[in-house]
Amino acid sequence: MPMLLEVKPDQPHVVLHNEELTTPIMEQTEVALVAEESVIHLHDYYRQVPVAGVHTTCGEAATMMNQDQEHPCIVLCDEQMEPTGLLMRETLYRMLNGRFAADLFYRKPVIQVVNTSPVIADIHMEAATIIDIALGRNEQHFYDCLLVTEQGRLLGVLTMRDVMSLSRRLQQAVTEERIRTVTESRQEISRINNAVTKLVNAANQTVHEAREIMALSKQGEESLKHVDASYNRVHQHMESQGQHADHMLNSIETGSGMAQSIRSLADQSGLLALNASIEAAHAGEYGRGFQIVAGEIRALAKQTREVAGNMSSLLENIGGLTLQTVELVKASGAEIDDSSVHVTAGGATFRQLNSAVRDLSRIAEEIAMEGGKAGEVAEHIRTKLDEMVTNSE
Repeated sequence: MPMLLEVKPDQPHVVLHNEELTTPIMEQTEVALVAEESVIHLHDYYRQVPVAGVHTTCGEAATMMNQDQEHPCIVLCDEQMEPTGLLMRETLYRMLNGRFAADLFYRKPVIQVVNTSPVIADIHMEAATIIDIALGRNEQHFYDCLLVTEQGRLLGVLTMRDVMSLSRRLQQAVTEERIRTVTESRQEISRINNAVTKLVNAANQTVHEAREIMALSKQGEESLKHVDASYNRVHQHMESQGQHADHMLNSIETGSGMAQSIRSLADQSGLLALNASIEAAHAGEYGRGFQIVAGEIRALAKQTREVAGNMSSLLENIGGLTLQTVELVKASGAEIDDSSVHVTAGGATFRQLNSAVRDLSRIAEEIAMEGGKAGEVAEHIRTKLDEMVTNSE
């Protein structure tokens, strides 16, 4: 009789010790539980095996095995198809191949030799849990089949090959999930790298524009300094004009006094000429020539009085205009002083703006530097992710 229970898995996937087998499989399968449990179904893995009753003998069980060499075991069930025991092909053949085995076991009920505590898994159990249970068994029953039931009724069995196939499927799912995660991470890192690159470019552009603003601000500050210096010079000129206007007013007052004096002298000369003319008239023929001279003097005094009056009016007009000029100079001086205050404030504002723009430029340079480092890190991560995807493929 053949002793082969089942075709064992390929050697690279078979580990004799329970601890060695559990570690590499479970490290890879635990990650895939959430993503793959809804896809992997036990319906695709369990197989049908012969079912024996409580009265089936070992000889009858051997006959069932011989009818199909692919059956790895026989499951003992009650009338409701609830499993009560498991008999592996290798265990049965080992009993029946002994020297006195036929006499001892051939007619013995199979219920006396079955494993009454087989591992039973519900069809709706998670695949990873079933693998844990299978790999957690002791060495004596490590290669026993797992019974698959639904609502307590037997559906089929899972051999260790089936369990390993299930584990391999989970490993493939883990690999696919890892590749998908790495690919998405790589795409996200690429987007981050692009965003960082744009940020660095914007920061560099900000630095460039900030330097231009600093240059313009400095030019504006220098221009305001020139304007302030011009205002100061104009203010000095206007002060000089005011002083000249004051001197002119004093001169006009002096000239007006002199005009009054001249007018007074002209009046006195006219009176003297009138008296002389009267005396000359008393002198008769002898005073006629003196009377003519006196008339000329009186006419000259009249003209002098008129000229003195005109000069006095002119000086008064000049004085009025000079006073207006003084007032305008004072008003212009006040406006220049007020404008000078605004110019000074504008210069201070330009200095503050220059300082703020300098700080902005420094911050933008730091952003560009840090962004460059972040871009290098993102590029390094993307390269590593590419290598992971290549290695996974």
